[in-house]
Amino acid sequence: MKKIDLSGLKIGMENTLRIIVSKENSAEAVGYIGMPVLGTPHLVGVMETTCIFVHEFLPENYLTVGVANSMKHLSASPIGATIVSKSRLTAIEGRKLTYHIEVHDSVEKVAEGTHTRFIVDSRDFFENLERKKHKLGLT
Repeated sequence: MKKIDLSGLKIGMENTLRIIVSKENSAEAVGYIGMPVLGTPHLVGVMETTCIFVHEFLPENYLTVGVANSMKHLSASPIGATIVSKSRLTAIEGRKLTYHIEVHDSVEKVAEGTHTRFIVDSRDFFENLERKKHKLGLT
């Protein structure tokens, strides 16, 4: 595996992302009729998106891919509420990055968890994707 410069990454780096709960990211949007609240699948996506800020600190042609999530959805946030997701880089083990994430609305903690990402060479990633698309008959 190629040696890459990860000196731009530091444990403790943080990022914050705010979104407004809408019909498009509600539980109803994924089929749970009668639940006008932030849907867990969308919440997981927000939590993961909060972690990709490290891309700007990686060498050219490198990116991260999500490989594991462990989260607790603690309380409901209604449509119209603003949620704030904050991620903190807690571990760097070679190309493996681990984050702690907390999400709050203006009343309480909505969710918390950990997320793991791996740093990959984007050229290798997209070459592998093209090979897989070919095997699936999608090219």
